[in-house]
Amino acid sequence: MEIIKKGKCVRKKLLFVNSCVNRETSRTYRLAKELVFALNKSNDFEVKELVLEEESIQPLTSESLNRRTALLKKGELSDKTFMYANEFRDADCIVISAPYWDFGFPAMLKIYIEAISVSSVVYKYGEGGRPVGLCRAEKLYYVTTRGGYIGDEKDLGFGTMVQLGGFYGINEIKCISADGFDVPVNDRDAILKKAIEGLPNNA
Repeated sequence: MEIIKKGKCVRKKLLFVNSCVNRETSRTYRLAKELVFALNKSNDFEVKELVLEEESIQPLTSESLNRRTALLKKGELSDKTFMYANEFRDADCIVISAPYWDFGFPAMLKIYIEAISVSSVVYKYGEGGRPVGLCRAEKLYYVTTRGGYIGDEKDLGFGTMVQLGGFYGINEIKCISADGFDVPVNDRDAILKKAIEGLPNNA
């Protein structure tokens, strides 16, 4: 899939934000990889996988927040401080993989969200103080697996991404999930296989 940019054809970008650990055995990672493969097969994206475990993103502190605020006041949006925010804004499709932990998602994903939630980059405030999203992506896929039977509606991680996605201007946020992996009588391989077979293939 291509877009025209200044007279040139440019491949659309898929950003795969990976917040899984133990990736060799992670069911969430396996499901997310299969989704990225399916989406890319029919759309031919330029795929960028961002492995959060391997990044050096730090939680905001007084010092880093004040520095970021100063850069924003100067309009220096190309500073490396905004690298993740700019990358997120410019993606045409986004996949986030996050195991279900403590009713939500891993802390590393929250830290990443802090890094990308930058006014004037991924959103701005319009008339009456209403937020206006600046992100290019039309769809965001939130991929997770759970040990019990929670359901998407009670997953605070997915709920957070629904709220943030709307704030960022992303129209459609979908949850790709599979439940029941830690229930002793369940066939884990069968659960994962069924989830993979039900994956969408068109972004």
